[in-house]
Amino acid sequence: MKKRQDSSFGLHFDFHSGPNNNVGETLREEDIRTICQTVKPDFIQIDCKGHPGWASYPTKLGNAAHGIVSDTLEMWRRVTKEEGVALYMHYSGVFDTKYCIDHPKDAVLNADGTTSQTATRCLGNYVDNLLIPQIKELAGVYGVDGIWIDGDCWACQVDYHPDTVAAFEKETGIDLCGKAPVSRDEKYYDEYLDFNRELFRRYVRHYTEEIHAEYPDFQIASNWGFTDHMPEAVTADVNYLSGDFDSWNSFNVSRYAGRAIAQQNMTWDLMAWNFRHFRPDKPQGLTKNPIQILQEAAEILSIGGGFQNYITQKSDGSPRMLPISRMKEVGEFIRAREPYCFRGKTLHEAAVLLSTYDRRRSSNAPFDRTGCQLLIGMTSLMCDCSFSTEIVCEHTLKGNYNNYKLIVIPEIMTGLDKELITDILEYVRCGGSLLLCGVNTCRIFSEYLPFTVDDTDRNSEWRWACHDRNRVGKLKNAHDISCNDSETVVWYGWEEEKTNSSGGIILNYGSGKIGLLATDIGGQYFDCVQYVHRDIIKAMCEKLYTPVVKVERSLGLLEINELIKDEKLCIQLINANGQHANPSVATEDFIPPVLDITVSVALDKCPEKILLQPEDKVLDFDYTDGRAYINIDRLDLHSVIQIL
Repeated sequence: MKKRQDSSFGLHFDFHSGPNNNVGETLREEDIRTICQTVKPDFIQIDCKGHPGWASYPTKLGNAAHGIVSDTLEMWRRVTKEEGVALYMHYSGVFDTKYCIDHPKDAVLNADGTTSQTATRCLGNYVDNLLIPQIKELAGVYGVDGIWIDGDCWACQVDYHPDTVAAFEKETGIDLCGKAPVSRDEKYYDEYLDFNRELFRRYVRHYTEEIHAEYPDFQIASNWGFTDHMPEAVTADVNYLSGDFDSWNSFNVSRYAGRAIAQQNMTWDLMAWNFRHFRPDKPQGLTKNPIQILQEAAEILSIGGGFQNYITQKSDGSPRMLPISRMKEVGEFIRAREPYCFRGKTLHEAAVLLSTYDRRRSSNAPFDRTGCQLLIGMTSLMCDCSFSTEIVCEHTLKGNYNNYKLIVIPEIMTGLDKELITDILEYVRCGGSLLLCGVNTCRIFSEYLPFTVDDTDRNSEWRWACHDRNRVGKLKNAHDISCNDSETVVWYGWEEEKTNSSGGIILNYGSGKIGLLATDIGGQYFDCVQYVHRDIIKAMCEKLYTPVVKVERSLGLLEINELIKDEKLCIQLINANGQHANPSVATEDFIPPVLDITVSVALDKCPEKILLQPEDKVLDFDYTDGRAYINIDRLDLHSVIQIL
């Protein structure tokens, strides 16, 4: 059976058992075998303890559901082992309602003095009394291959229990008089929040080390740990990183979340939901057409990750065979593309900053996605403009600035670390390129650079903006930028007014260049797409750097990702068309193809051959002035240009 690092495709089933589920009532061995033999996943993840806290197998730890008819876990393990498919457990970690009710002293104490009904204390006894013994039972008694611990970092809450407050005081030397701060207005609030973050890290380190000491080959992930929910260096003995991205606007969220994980340079995968949740006034749980899932899989594969799909189990733990049968097509799609993208490494070019410093000082929870819309929008905008893009945090950018041709800093909510600002300006001075987007971001850097941002209150104001007289749109909260020595790329107002108000400029700084756009263009692209957003970013970026791969022409949205796979440049072409964020569209059975594509690729020498994969089709090309020009008539979802 494959380890997670070798697994490109998996299926995830869970049902979060309650106390009285008739677990095993309709589960059939032949269904499990059919899944393994027809869909052929590398791994299957099934429910064993969900957020309610009831185990869906006959555990000896005292939290088994009352209505268990048969030991379904034994059947899943036996059959998957016979079929050579790895078996992982879906297990809810910090989030455990039953344990909180049964052991209130081990539940988080909220700021108002109430006891949490969902979150266990990282400094409490839960990890040693239940989590570690139960996982060892799964590994030792049932021989499962690993675990996907759900409800962990994202379910973690700030704990005001007296023991936690006392531990903070002892460790930091800060005297709180026994009363922890509950709002950002109070002294030591950030310090107390950071202490709760550290307690979670220790909790993860504790259970991974304890389990690996006895079961060294057991594969562990803390769902969303060390990802965009928790954007920081990996400091625990996890074997892989993973998460399940939102079922609404999934394609755009996968672009952002996948890149945020990929920067960690670890084994990783992401899970797409087989169905789509929608807004309160819309139908819920609508099953996606396979073409939507294929497009989401293509996005994850194209940046080197593994892909898994989530299909709910029935309330008795049996699988839903109809939607599972549709996964055969997904498996075949992934297998065909594995050789050209799976575990490939991105060729560094453009990077968008996800600031850990800013996130921590903007959030009131230990780990969450505060402000992620700004990043999702900026990432989608760069991708829709066909710029091969990564996401970086301070810890992955440190010492690696010169690897990137362009660094993009989207709108900042609170601030940036002064060391980062100093380092990034030195990177530009030595020849790098920087794009600053957002009023707050520009104002932060105006303290260090010779430009000013107007101080007019424009929070609710929309302004006309353009860089071409024929293509005009509106930008919200868009401010003028003044600089004596700069090039105006974007202006506010119609063509005849363009000289009156500079909206986007390029200035020289040392040997490098800085682009300034004092509006949150990423957040606006997330909320309401305009083609002018793409026009503006293309115009700014084209002044700042020359990418290896340039889309000279395409009819439709074409995303480009540049991977190095087996020492070959593999250019990922992803069809980004579709109604991803349209609140009036839940499911699609047709995604318009991208047509009439011409790309050029900067190469040191004329290549021997260029192939389109997985079709293994030889492509004609012209090599002129150090660039190979390639024409492709049509892209349905995902293909790869392989340079030989």
